[in-house]
Amino acid sequence: MNGIAQEFANYQRQYGGLQDPNDPVIGYGEPVRTIDVFRPPGRTSFFVESGEEPDPIYASDLDFTGFDQEDMALLAVDLMTVGIGDYDSYFDDNDQFRPGALTSGVNSAIDLAEEQAEFGFGTDFLDVLMQNSGRSPEELRALMADKKAEARSGGGRVINYIDPVALMDAAKKSTASVTGRMATADEQQAFVKMIHGLQASGATGISVGARAEAFAREQAPEEAKAMDYAGAAGVLMQALGIRGQ
Repeated sequence: MNGIAQEFANYQRQYGGLQDPNDPVIGYGEPVRTIDVFRPPGRTSFFVESGEEPDPIYASDLDFTGFDQEDMALLAVDLMTVGIGDYDSYFDDNDQFRPGALTSGVNSAIDLAEEQAEFGFGTDFLDVLMQNSGRSPEELRALMADKKAEARSGGGRVINYIDPVALMDAAKKSTASVTGRMATADEQQAFVKMIHGLQASGATGISVGARAEAFAREQAPEEAKAMDYAGAAGVLMQALGIRGQ
């Protein structure tokens, strides 16, 4: 068993299935149906309540068993795409993969996924950890070659991605201002991906506030128009000295 698989196998043995507070929630899966049977005080009959709750994904759910050297290297490249390390973080000067560095990268991704999971959102970090990023092995191999060429030409760069929680907050505030409602979880996540994508492409001087407002208008144009009309009507009423009752 490789090093990272062994570490998480130990982690699963220690925390798996126990819902231990030290086993962090790194995201949520599809909602699961819940059934609660109870008897109110003073009653002889039992009642049944059903509902749905988000299914938490724990760090101990991660499974890297069966990973060979190439699988681990491709996971490292996937981590690079979300801003966790660069080529030289995971490969030495002879282009040999360093498994120990991958463990550090995965732990960083867990910390970032846990932070966003507190808000109930899926993340790029969670997708990489669950091997659901959507990037095929062929695409990752091509990315690896590109990043190797960058690193060896001296053109490699480390992207300091803007804090995703701060970006989600910007999306919420701008959407509230533009449409009168809070941004949905999907909208917030899409905004984070858009900004991180711009950063990955080399864009500089990104105005998060302006981008957030434009994004909110693009996502809900009709709601934005209605809000604009309401705002204009309010200005007109104020100019005419008319006050709302």
